[in-house]
Amino acid sequence: MSEDNASRRDAFWKENFFGDTDSDLDAAAEEDEPSHPQDFTKEGLDAKEVVLCLSKSIVSLVSSVDGKPLFGCTGTVVNHVGSETWILTSATLVRKPGTDHDAYKEDEVKIEVLLGNKRSVNGCLAMCNLQYNIAIVTVELQFSLPIVALNDLPECYSILGRPVVAVGRDSKSQVLLARHGNMIRKRSKLDCSELLLCTCPISKTFIGGLVMDFERRIIGISFFAEDATPIVAIEIVSRCLKHFKKFRTLKLPCLCIRGHAVHSLELRNLEILCLNFPELSYGIGIVVDQIFGVSPGNFGGIEAGDIICSFDGVVLRSVAQLTAMLLDKVYAMKSQKTMVLQAAMRRPRDNSKFVAMLNIWENSSVECSNSFCNRWPLL
Repeated sequence: MSEDNASRRDAFWKENFFGDTDSDLDAAAEEDEPSHPQDFTKEGLDAKEVVLCLSKSIVSLVSSVDGKPLFGCTGTVVNHVGSETWILTSATLVRKPGTDHDAYKEDEVKIEVLLGNKRSVNGCLAMCNLQYNIAIVTVELQFSLPIVALNDLPECYSILGRPVVAVGRDSKSQVLLARHGNMIRKRSKLDCSELLLCTCPISKTFIGGLVMDFERRIIGISFFAEDATPIVAIEIVSRCLKHFKKFRTLKLPCLCIRGHAVHSLELRNLEILCLNFPELSYGIGIVVDQIFGVSPGNFGGIEAGDIICSFDGVVLRSVAQLTAMLLDKVYAMKSQKTMVLQAAMRRPRDNSKFVAMLNIWENSSVECSNSFCNRWPLL
């Protein structure tokens, strides 16, 4: 990389990413300093050992528009397709400033991919999805970059409180970063019920990077928030990549129901619920918060406050699991426009149980898309 390019990137980081004031710069620089207090604990040393196995697959990305720096974050090599290497990252990399649902197109944005060996290559935006906040950047095939396999986790694995580590690569120094914490069973304050949460104390540099446990299982990719670190679950991410590889787009499912997991309820509310439905004490079910539409036939008589316990016999434990199932259903659709799912329901209002037949279809409706897409801010 030329000295001019490095200087421009450093200037970008100081003036655009860390803020304009000296105090903001000092605080952010300290936060992203590769030598972090966590590094000197036993957990920090263990975390470093975990992430070193992925070091060649972790890159940093910096975007710019018309020569002006836009954003910088972390990415992971996930595939080699033809002459291209795919890098998974966050859609924040190309989001237009001041908007939540508008991103730059491939020909509008320049992306620099910074490798761990101090080299940089030009990347190309291949896919951007603001609903799940993920993007794919491609570079010409780099055989020195091994891919990271994105596999489903065992049942309930991602919602259990276990030690995890967030992985990033610093765009200033290009060094590998790791911050450890624990998975927590709470609802994110962001407007996306599929998000998982952990306590890893990350900075914005980590956005788009992996979160994994100490057994090297990947939980998902990280985002940034003040209260806790949000994670887009690996079950969703892997299916989005599967869709893109086959269709060169994402076939988004539309169920027109929003909800949250039973296990995220406060204990006092969970206790009341489980007195009438003891089976829910094991964390089973999705509480329906909102239904979009006026045709009861599409929703099998489901009302807000009802609990979906299973779909087609598969027990539900998280919204991320539900979304992954719906992505699979849409992926398998051929000529049919809709697919019918059988849902086992519980209704706390009258302590009843019933079965509902729900229609799922590919989300091509602008009205549906605007009403039920995730609206969490993308920074």
